[in-house]
Amino acid sequence: KSVIEEDLNYYGINLDFEFDIIKTGYLQEASVGRGFYLSGSLEELLERSGYKLSIRFPGRRDFIVAQMGSIFVVSIILLVIVTLSSLLIYRFYRRERDLSGNIVDFVNGMTHAFKTPLTNISLANSMIAKSDITIKDKKIISYTGIIKAEHRKLKERVDALLKTTFTETDQPSGHELIDLSVVTRDIADSFSVQLNNSGGSITLKEHDTGIYLYGNPDLFYIALSNIIDNSLKYSRETAEIIIDTGKKAGRVFIGIDDNGSGVPQEYLADIFEKYFRVADDEKVNPEGFGLGLYQVKKIITLMGGSVSAKNSPAGGLSINIELPLVTEK
Repeated sequence: KSVIEEDLNYYGINLDFEFDIIKTGYLQEASVGRGFYLSGSLEELLERSGYKLSIRFPGRRDFIVAQMGSIFVVSIILLVIVTLSSLLIYRFYRRERDLSGNIVDFVNGMTHAFKTPLTNISLANSMIAKSDITIKDKKIISYTGIIKAEHRKLKERVDALLKTTFTETDQPSGHELIDLSVVTRDIADSFSVQLNNSGGSITLKEHDTGIYLYGNPDLFYIALSNIIDNSLKYSRETAEIIIDTGKKAGRVFIGIDDNGSGVPQEYLADIFEKYFRVADDEKVNPEGFGLGLYQVKKIITLMGGSVSAKNSPAGGLSINIELPLVTEK
C-alpha cells in the first residue's frame, strides 16, 4: 500500500483509496465495476507475475472539485456578474427607450395642440389690423404689429419642435425625386425679402444644371432653410449668404457660406449635436432651442448624405452638404 500511496502522491492525488490484486485470468472473465480504475503503476511487475492492480477512489467527486478549486468558483461568480450586468443594461435601455418615446409623443402632442390657437391668434390679429378703428389709431397698429411679430416667432418655434419629431426615427419616409434647382431657388426667393429689408443679400450659384436627388422634399427644404436661418441669427452685420450647387463623380455638392462671425474652432464638432447652441458675446441667451443644425444632420443622413462645417478663410461659416446624385429618373 505504501508503494501505491507514494506513486499517487507523486501525481498529486492525495485521496483515500482501496485496491485489489486481481489475477489476470480472472480479469479477462469479469468486468471491473464502475468506480474502479486499472492503474498503470507497477503494471509491468504485476503482469510478469500474472496479476492486475485495481484501485478505487471513494472520494473521487471531492477530488474533482479540489482540482478545480478556486478557478471554478471564480468562474461561476464572474458568470453571475456578467449575467446580472446584462440584465441591468437591458433594463436601463428599455427605460431610456420608453422615456425617449414618451418625450417625442409629448412634444408632438403639445406642438399639435398649439397649432389651432396660433392660427386663431393670427386670424384675429389680422382682422383687427384691417378694421377702420385700428387704421386710425397708431397705438393699436403698434400693438397689432407686436402681436404679429411675436406670433411669427412662436410659430417658428412650434414648427421647429414639430418637425423634430419627424426626424427622430432612422427610417426615411416619403422619398421622391427632387430637383435641386427648384428647391434652392424657392429658398432664395423666400429669404430675399427679409434680407433685402435689412440691406443683406442671398446669391445662388448653380455650377451645373439638371441635378436630381432622392429624399423627402419638405424635410430637405427644412434642412436648407435651417442653415440659412442660422446664418441670419448669428450675423453681426448685414448678412450676405451664398448658395453654391454642383455635381461631381456621382455626388451632389451644396455649399452655404455666410459673412458672420463663424464658430470657435472648439465648437465646430458640436454644432450638429442636439440642443447645442454656440454662446454669442452679444447674446447672453441665443435664440432657438439648438435644434436647427441637428435637424439638418438628421435629414441629410436619412437621405444618404453627409454634412460638415468649417470656418471660411474670408470669415463666416461654411456648411457643406454631400448627397448621392440621381442619374436615372
